[in-house]
Amino acid sequence: MPSKCKDLASGMESNHPICGSGEKRIHHWRSYKLIIDPALKRGSHKLYRYDGQTFNMPNTGMPPVDTVRDPRIGRLWMKYKESDLPVPKFKVDEYYVGRVPPKEVTFAKLNDNIREGFLTDMCKKFGDIEQLEILHNPKNKRHLGIAKVVFGSVKSAKDAVLNLHNTSVMGNIIHVELDPKGAAC
Repeated sequence: MPSKCKDLASGMESNHPICGSGEKRIHHWRSYKLIIDPALKRGSHKLYRYDGQTFNMPNTGMPPVDTVRDPRIGRLWMKYKESDLPVPKFKVDEYYVGRVPPKEVTFAKLNDNIREGFLTDMCKKFGDIEQLEILHNPKNKRHLGIAKVVFGSVKSAKDAVLNLHNTSVMGNIIHVELDPKGAAC
């Protein structure tokens, strides 16, 4: 383009003898498209269409577009219907990378008579339970007074600790704490 014409696509002034009438105008284009590229089609000039209506050269022989629309496939941009997809449960093991969610609770100083059914009923009030285990001595199978409960959510585990720590259960004051990965257990 000659040096008189500044970039039309950027909304600058135009004093181009082909695209303007010789007077300075300010254009406020929102979008433009390169219709003809001289690098691909030899011997022609660059042809731009602005906002689907106006061309940078008069008498191009191309009609303006009635409605400007997104050329991408329409069905990809439709509103999605609600889908019922399963939420993945990540397994926390020795290969887990990152901060472990504090869903695991350790019970200590439990009475020897506490069984899994009693502990399940006691913890069920605070939320879903994924895993419950009462620890026994491997040699003589005696109750160690320690249990591990994994809750379904962090909120449930925190509620259980707040409500059960330093309470009396079957005559013993129990100790309840959050214990991610069972480090204290």
